[in-house]
Amino acid sequence: MKTTYELTDFPQLEKVPKEQLDWLMEHLEIEEIPIGGYLFEKGSPIDNLTLIFEGDFELYLLQNNSRKAFGRIKKHDISGLLPYSRAKNAGGYAIAIKPGVVGKLHREKLQLLIGKFYELTEVLVHEMNNRIRNITQIEVQNEKLIALGKLSAGLAHELNNPASAMVRSASLLQQHLMGLPEDFKKVIKIRADDKAIDSVNDFMYKKLQEKPEELSMMEKADLEDDLYDWFSSCSLTDQYDLVPLLVEYQFNTDDLLFVKSLLREEDVNPVLKWIVQNMTTHKTVGDIKEASSRIETLVTSVKTYSYMDQSLDFQMVDVHTGIQSTLNVLNHKITKVGHKVVTEFDENVPKIHGLPGELNQVWTNLIDNAIDALPSQGGEIKVKTKASGSFVYVFVEDNGHGIAEEHLNRIFEPFFTTKEIGKGTGLGLDVALKIIKQHNGQLKAKSKPGETIFEVCLPINHNTEEDN
Repeated sequence: MKTTYELTDFPQLEKVPKEQLDWLMEHLEIEEIPIGGYLFEKGSPIDNLTLIFEGDFELYLLQNNSRKAFGRIKKHDISGLLPYSRAKNAGGYAIAIKPGVVGKLHREKLQLLIGKFYELTEVLVHEMNNRIRNITQIEVQNEKLIALGKLSAGLAHELNNPASAMVRSASLLQQHLMGLPEDFKKVIKIRADDKAIDSVNDFMYKKLQEKPEELSMMEKADLEDDLYDWFSSCSLTDQYDLVPLLVEYQFNTDDLLFVKSLLREEDVNPVLKWIVQNMTTHKTVGDIKEASSRIETLVTSVKTYSYMDQSLDFQMVDVHTGIQSTLNVLNHKITKVGHKVVTEFDENVPKIHGLPGELNQVWTNLIDNAIDALPSQGGEIKVKTKASGSFVYVFVEDNGHGIAEEHLNRIFEPFFTTKEIGKGTGLGLDVALKIIKQHNGQLKAKSKPGETIFEVCLPINHNTEEDN
């Protein structure tokens, strides 16, 4: 049997009167747990106050058949049922990684303890507060990690596409330039007057500036046949190198006849090749410019989203800029399965006095939840804004499955979630609500199958409050 001295080894209990510790020790049920044994398992009832005399227990969850550790219960920790706890069943597992000795006090006797011993109850309530604070910190950190993971995954995909396009274009340009020295010999042998050279140049740059509609596969095949026939009739070479590129730039036989009419017979081939090479270079550089511009847009969106290098205090904020940067950051998740986003921004919406980074977190939580709720096909999100009096309103609407009526009144509660483990902590909307209240605003939701609308009301000046 354990002694009261061993209970006083618990730092939390060192100031508790001896007679209270004696009572507690007398009513504890001592249990030994070997390595690999469980202090509790997921779903097991939480019916006992548990004091850890010896041992070390790893806390973990099972996600997709893999084990995810999230904490430890160690020697001299107090665990299990605590005063005023509403927990009924364990949400995970606690496995012994060292031999354990624990003392358990059943729920009924805990009620007696609360009624009889003030100092001991005070210690246990303090433990309860610490547990809530620690769990909240863990969950808030998890929420941030989940959000960061989504952001990183989306950015990685969005950046990878233009980066890969730049690599491909640069490689093509390098291969293209490697073939120029041999062709240059033919180009410098060309004999043409200034008028012919100017005409060829003007023709080429006119072609570069044209943006004709994309040809269908049938139209491309017909044009390709026409050009091959023209090359054969003119006894020209390099048709297998030139025709596919001429088709890409939509040269027709009239274009080729015009170029041919300006030149000597032996100069037609090198000039056509020179035109194609210049147009290829121009197109490849244009592709690189477009891809790098996309990367620049993404980086700007991230800087805008996070308000990097800017003040984090209340300042004048353009709501539309924040929403658009959030949509840019989440674009991959929205479009990868063909979802549609519609924005209806009221041009009369003024800037508001707010915390830009925090507001972007609100837009992220609302839009991300809307994405998760969308059907597998035909998903649509609408983001609308309007100004009314001293307030700005933002509406995030989706055509997903809706929120069950019994859940609608609980969605803003901390830790409430209907998502699978690892996909949500239940703090997203709680955090969003706290941020909106920090701005003296309101966050409301209404839902039915096929339509869920979150309404954000923000005062233009955060010192103003909405009456209803």
